[in-house]
Amino acid sequence: YIIVVEHDLSVLDYLSDFICVLYGSPGHYGVVTMPFSVREGINIFLEGFIRTENLRFRDVALTFKVVETASEEEVKRSSTHYYPAMTKKLGSFDLSVDAGSFTESEIIVLLGENGTGKTTLIRILAGNLEPDAGG
Repeated sequence: YIIVVEHDLSVLDYLSDFICVLYGSPGHYGVVTMPFSVREGINIFLEGFIRTENLRFRDVALTFKVVETASEEEVKRSSTHYYPAMTKKLGSFDLSVDAGSFTESEIIVLLGENGTGKTTLIRILAGNLEPDAGG
């Protein structure tokens, strides 16, 4: 057996064959359910209700709102962050970034081999590292 504690449901879905849901009250008690299939375990977690035990461990179900297009009000509320074209040289490594933008509602994944500049880019965007040009 391998025990995985994961908060990202997509990773949990990918890694798991079975899921046990843990619930309780901090400092009081904790309960581990019997193993469920991945799909059923994730649904139990989201619903906050274990049908086989007729037990509700959360008052409100967790839901995700999926829409094709955002309303005008939602677009106004979402904050867009812009960054300029910039460069950074660290030893023999050169990072060149095109200007771009992202919103607070986006989830962006940076994938790449070691040494391709992922951490350097994030450090520049966070203000922990100054670019050589631009910025």
